[in-house]
Amino acid sequence: MRAPLAVVGVLGVVVVLAVGLVALVAFKGSPSKSTQAAGLTNASGRATPSKKTTPSPTAKKPTKAAKPTPSPTASKSSTPTPSPTQTTTSAAPSQLTVPAGWTLTFDPSFSGSTLDASTWATCYYWATSDGCQDNPTAEKEWYIPSQDQVSDGVLNLVAQRESTEGTSASGAPEDYTCRSGMVTTANSFNFTYGLISITAKLPYGPGLWPALWLAASNHDWPPELDIMEHWYSEPQMKVYDHTVGKQYIGGAVPTPANLSAGFHTYSLMWTKDRVTWYLDGVQTYTTTSYVPQQAMYFIANVADDSTAAGACNGTMEIQSVKVYQP
Repeated sequence: MRAPLAVVGVLGVVVVLAVGLVALVAFKGSPSKSTQAAGLTNASGRATPSKKTTPSPTAKKPTKAAKPTPSPTASKSSTPTPSPTQTTTSAAPSQLTVPAGWTLTFDPSFSGSTLDASTWATCYYWATSDGCQDNPTAEKEWYIPSQDQVSDGVLNLVAQRESTEGTSASGAPEDYTCRSGMVTTANSFNFTYGLISITAKLPYGPGLWPALWLAASNHDWPPELDIMEHWYSEPQMKVYDHTVGKQYIGGAVPTPANLSAGFHTYSLMWTKDRVTWYLDGVQTYTTTSYVPQQAMYFIANVADDSTAAGACNGTMEIQSVKVYQP
């Protein structure tokens, strides 16, 4: 019996070794939990933001909607991250649909050849002249009504490099290297919660800083919700929720297309508990932190942050602005 037992013993060892080898190969070939989690993060379209300090802008009027200012050396394409006290949620991308029972409450027309002054103001609420400016430490444009042009059913906000007389933050005369256009619904349409969708074509080029955003109706700042911001000819657009002081959450989001090559739809779904951003109906970012609980109004503008040759030359074309509400 010793010989057969020896054979059986050898065979047993071979079987054990074979099983162990198969298990080792299977273990190495399967993703770890951390790898799987990374896969889920990638599928969500963006990484969960990490902690940050404050955005780069310098001091601004406390009652105006200040905007984060990119510097030439800043990593503008990286994702700005939330303040230390925030939790930001990323979810898998989803397709945008108007919630059942919500109705269209704002849908102005851009027919004709003039801007409807009963719907659109052409400067910020504090303006005391025909022109205005928002962020003198970073922006080089002076907004004037002539740069808001309507034709063929489209509103054109035209940034043009031309010396333009305006006023400084103190009210003294000042020359600006750029004239541009902006519109706001501060005096005509304010809303709390809803879905806002803007179909627009962005300008790309040196110094250009187009934005679509919401500001608080009581003129406090923050909050501010930036539906879309874009700098220069970068491949990515940015979204922001300004929270406490100069802190904000958001940043660069997936941007699969050249936004200057055609019209795209920029949307923001704002409910009591969540704010979610969409590009062409696909979710790009969402948060349940620091959701504004007050009325807000819409602003569209083309800023310029450069005096270099070739800067301030482009037009943001807006086909439609629609708001749905519960």
